[in-house]
Amino acid sequence: MTATEDTSTAHQKAYERIHELILTGRIAPGERLRERNLGALLGLSRTPVREALRRLSSEGTVRFEPNRGVYVEEIARGELLEIFDIGAALESRCARLAARKIGSEALDVLQDCLDGMTKLAARSERNPGPDYVKLDKRFHSTIVAATGNRKLQALVEHVVSLPVLSSAFRQYGPDDFRRSVRQHGEILEAIRSGDEAWAEVAMRNHILTGRNAVVKQDATAGD
Repeated sequence: MTATEDTSTAHQKAYERIHELILTGRIAPGERLRERNLGALLGLSRTPVREALRRLSSEGTVRFEPNRGVYVEEIARGELLEIFDIGAALESRCARLAARKIGSEALDVLQDCLDGMTKLAARSERNPGPDYVKLDKRFHSTIVAATGNRKLQALVEHVVSLPVLSSAFRQYGPDDFRRSVRQHGEILEAIRSGDEAWAEVAMRNHILTGRNAVVKQDATAGD
């Protein structure tokens, strides 16, 4: 392995581990991230940690505040619920269009994502981690891309970002992830069959069920 490859591997390791710590709630929203502390925790120098934080900042997961430091981004609960509502409207339309237009290669991608999410949800009694988030994001992005509507794709990408998914999944328990996998399977089946109405309803139900899981978590936390 060359020095460049070794550095790249360290950057990727730092990114994945910090993302996982944020996703699983071990680093809380609003918490300050210190390069020295993260480096000690991960067994890495500050350079790959710094690069990982820059990457996470570009994705909106953390934010740099001048003269203050780096903080985990916070998404207010009310804002998160609003995003679910908008996402349900936009992505259900995408699912309908995808059922009409999707090709075999995109269907293969959806199946690969579903297989991966199924394995992750089945083997863990905890949050499956950032790998699940990435597969979920790829599944939904593939459906959106299959519409062939670039304006619609831009709208969805703007509304439903990785930080939004991470914030939502922090509220999930094992049963929520297993339910999510089943619903992804139904969405894929509907799109593959070409049933536009079914695909639209399946996607809307999936997203609104996720919204309900967040509301339920709020109610539980308030007891």
